[in-house]
Amino acid sequence: MAFLSRSILALSLALSSTFAFAQAQCEVELSHGLIITDDVIRIVDKGQTRVQINNNNQLFIRGYWIDLSKEESLVLEQFSKGIRDTVPELVELATDGVNLGLSAIEQVVEGMSDKEPEVLKTQLQYVERALMDKFKRGDDFFFIAPQSLSKIDDFFTEEISKKIHSAVHGSLGAILVSLGDAFKSREGNIEDRINDMGQRMDIISKEIDKSLQKKAHQLEEKASEYCECLNSLDITESRLQMIVPGLADFDLVQIKS
Repeated sequence: MAFLSRSILALSLALSSTFAFAQAQCEVELSHGLIITDDVIRIVDKGQTRVQINNNNQLFIRGYWIDLSKEESLVLEQFSKGIRDTVPELVELATDGVNLGLSAIEQVVEGMSDKEPEVLKTQLQYVERALMDKFKRGDDFFFIAPQSLSKIDDFFTEEISKKIHSAVHGSLGAILVSLGDAFKSREGNIEDRINDMGQRMDIISKEIDKSLQKKAHQLEEKASEYCECLNSLDITESRLQMIVPGLADFDLVQIKS
């Protein structure tokens, strides 16, 4: 299982180094959740939509339509497009990174045992649930929860990493029992199965390392761009709040430094 630990560590370090780089640029927080579809942006607080932007040009606050002039609508459009240019890509990169790690674990376990241990399925469900509480995407939407974008690395390197390690260690016993049962029932030579397992792990390890290196490079390139975009988005949001003071109650982007 050494290569799996290395792959998980590499994944964590890739995400950690990326957002540590972003942190050196600025401290950014999203104070409310966001749901983004093709036509609608929703700013969500405690499970309820507080601000809604339709087609980049219609603004609703607490369900009430806000009448804007042509010039004011241009500021709203800039704010809406700024969200769309930044958040979906951030959600995609975050979920892709973790899904890669989860997929690696499943491939390794399939190579070690004919049957995936139930404990692994349960633990991976915990990992996926923790991820979806922060980031989620479907065929037609993106979701990001309120959080400090400068501390996303803590979420991956601490919470997600611990859950992944629990999934792996929790499934080891069941895998060894499965191998022992196969040996006793003479379904196959256990040494041959272990050798085959090792070969599979080496192949998977090389592919994961290659993917992780590419992912780390992509994330490093995007880190500074996120900061610049979010700084610009914060400025646009402040302009919009001057036009519509009620928006200040649902201040989305907060720059801490």
